[in-house]
Order: sequence, then structure tokens, then C-alpha cells
Amino acid sequence: MNWRVLISGKLDPYLNMGLDEAIYLGVAEGSSPPTIRFYDWQPASFSCGYNQDIEKELDFSRLEGSGYGFVRRPTGGRLVLHEDEVTYAVIARRVGAMAGNILDTYMRISTALAEGLKKLDIGVELSKGNLSTEEQKRSANPCFTSSSRFELTYKRKKLVGSAQTRNSRAFLQHGSILRTKNQVRVAEFVPDITEDDRLRLAALLDRRTISLEKILGQKLCFDRVVDSLLLGFITAWQEEKFYQIAAPDEFEMQRAKELAFKKYSTEEWNKKRMKREKRV
Repeated sequence: MNWRVLISGKLDPYLNMGLDEAIYLGVAEGSSPPTIRFYDWQPASFSCGYNQDIEKELDFSRLEGSGYGFVRRPTGGRLVLHEDEVTYAVIARRVGAMAGNILDTYMRISTALAEGLKKLDIGVELSKGNLSTEEQKRSANPCFTSSSRFELTYKRKKLVGSAQTRNSRAFLQHGSILRTKNQVRVAEFVPDITEDDRLRLAALLDRRTISLEKILGQKLCFDRVVDSLLLGFITAWQEEKFYQIAAPDEFEMQRAKELAFKKYSTEEWNKKRMKREKRV
């Protein structure tokens, strides 16, 4: 494949999800090329998985006035706080090296991410874990409390969390790479738990998550991480070609803005309990 690389910087949560979906739709239709996108969030925001009942996951009374945003993702997974991180998205048709099942694509993408982190002198492991059906359904179980198969960990602490959606033609996988902070603050916003349980959850998140800066013991800017990750893709996927662009095309951007306004910024999308196909 000939991969387009797009570095978006910080966008608001609605436009971030709108742009991921706009490219995903374009790839499925054949109007957009396979794309690797790197971005961050402004404001820092919570996102929940497509399948979640968000009222059981996030206390909106605490969220109000906190300065954090919120959006429901088009992919599965659980609650994540996106703050000073690098988010990646890989969007492609299900052909060639990307023709495999969900675990095949997870492994291929994680291998490239691991190679990129190696460029930062960070050696990671591919998790062998699987989140059980019971754990998937449990409320107050944020994404970074456990690792699913082929997610990346450092000394058994979760560093990268990923989620995916797919149709018969294409897939979208995106995920969080913790740059400056772990996920401890998530515990402050979980609803209907005691303060003792909140402290225990915060301690659990602190034990099980780690950031790039914590590993290296130094400041690490967004651009440096992205450069290393992109080099990781180029190294791991030597049979592929890559080219970088400054911005999505006009049609993709217009579609992304429409999705942000008509879908991702609406209460109907963000708070309604989803009863559709399961996404991972």
C-alpha cells in the first residue's frame, strides 16, 4: 500500500472523531487513500467506547466546570482520558497485509508502534491478555485498568490502549499513547463509588499505567514522539510506501466538520445507550 501520513496536532474531540470517521468512510468508498494519522486533543477530553452506557462510566456533574471535554468514539473499548498524549489512527481497506481479522491487524499495528517506541529507547511488550466478557460489561472499569491482546505495556504497565471498528471493506483503529501523564485522574470522574473506592481505583490506575516521560525521566514533545512512531512504521512495514501531507483534502474536511456538528457534538450520540453491533 501507499500510505498517506497526516499529522493533525491538537483538535477538539468532535472534530477528531469526525475526521477519523470521514477518512474511514472515504477509504471504504475508495475515494481516500490508506491513512496513518497522529493527533492530540484540545481541550483534554474523555472518550468512551461505542458500546458503553456512559452514565455508568462518567460523572457529568464532576465533568462540568472541569475544563475537560467528552465524546463517544465510533470504536469499542472503554473510558479513556486524552491529555497531552499522542493519538494514532490507522485507516485502510481490508486487503493485502491488512486483510486479516481484528487480532491480525492489532498485531501488525502494535508491532509498528513498538518499533517506533524502540527509537525512543523504550522497549515494550505485546500484551497476551484478553478482557473477559464480564470485565467488558463492568462499569467503573476504565480502559487502562487492563490490557487486551497485542496492546503495548512497559514492565506490565499499560502504555498504549487501542480500539477498532470495521466493515466489510475497511477498518479504523485508533489509540492513545500516554506521553506525559498516566490515567490516575480518571478515578475522580467515575460515578456512584465511595471515596475509599475512588482512592483504590486511583491507586490501581497508578500501578497499571505509565507515560513515556515517566519511563524516560525527561520531557518529550509531541513532534519527537510522532517522528519516532512514523519511523517505526517505515521500519516495520518495509514493503509499504509512505508520503506525508499537510492537511486532509477539502471533501474529507467538510465531511469531518459535518460529522462533528451533526453527530459527535450531539447529546443524542454522546449519551444514548448504544444497542447496535458490537465494536472492539
